[in-house]
Amino acid sequence: MLAVVFSSDTVDGVCAAACILRGLRLKGLPCRFGGTISADERERDLQHLAEQANCGLFIADIPLTSVPDLFIEPLSKRCSIMYWSFTQAVPNELLAQYSPFIKHVDYAERKTTATELAAFRFLPGDLVAKQLISVAQDIKFWQRQDERAAKLADLLASGFDVRAMVDALSRGVIWDDLFERSRNEYLEKKAKAYEDVLKRLTIKSYLKYKFGFALAPSLLSTADACQYVLDKHMGVDISVALYKSGKIAFRSREGIDLDLARIGKLFGGGGQKYASGGLFNQAISAEHWDEVIASLDWKLKEYFLS
Repeated sequence: MLAVVFSSDTVDGVCAAACILRGLRLKGLPCRFGGTISADERERDLQHLAEQANCGLFIADIPLTSVPDLFIEPLSKRCSIMYWSFTQAVPNELLAQYSPFIKHVDYAERKTTATELAAFRFLPGDLVAKQLISVAQDIKFWQRQDERAAKLADLLASGFDVRAMVDALSRGVIWDDLFERSRNEYLEKKAKAYEDVLKRLTIKSYLKYKFGFALAPSLLSTADACQYVLDKHMGVDISVALYKSGKIAFRSREGIDLDLARIGKLFGGGGQKYASGGLFNQAISAEHWDEVIASLDWKLKEYFLS
């Protein structure tokens, strides 16, 4: 049976997918990368996943809470769901509901990446897996110690072919000349995109915390857009990047004690204490900026004052 691997569209997701594919190939099993499931195009991507048939599915870094009710059971009738992993908290009743349809579920709520989970199950002790873990940890936990992590995040944001990227990573090619050329082209465009981030920066206070809201170009990753606000405006404690797609991301300055994972949950997402994200159910654009800020302001005031 052909194994098909899906993952989130994050660095952690694609590194986890690379680990799974590498492990399957080392066992001589036929496999391919099926694609990513992104927050921006979740409905479309889940439809693509639902169309799979007569294969073994391996799904990495996708929380069960992000899929619709009655999605997994019908999918399991067309495919064998061999593996599902995520690093977000999920209610025990949801795990119990779906466990009959998934052969293996790996999850952890804190300080673990999907890549670590996949490497432990599919590639224990593998040297390539160790490199992929280092990259995923660096970008997910904002350690800023592995240069390759930031480079791969740039490559993903550039629109580079994710299938080619995952295939290279699974073969142990963490970076090459093609990646470098593509990233350099992206960096030229990225420099211009940064100029737009602060144009509509709006700062709001909630208790002792100052939130800086910015409209981010799609060219910039959430990490880049949020960090740029923090770097350029020292009065901001938590940067909030908003995208026209509806994606919203939060990142705190070092030393801030606010748990942003709880903020992310307000928007149907999650994350870590210092970085989280979700989706904003309202049109986001320069034309609607005042209305967007008013809606966010109301929601956050309600959270902090409740």
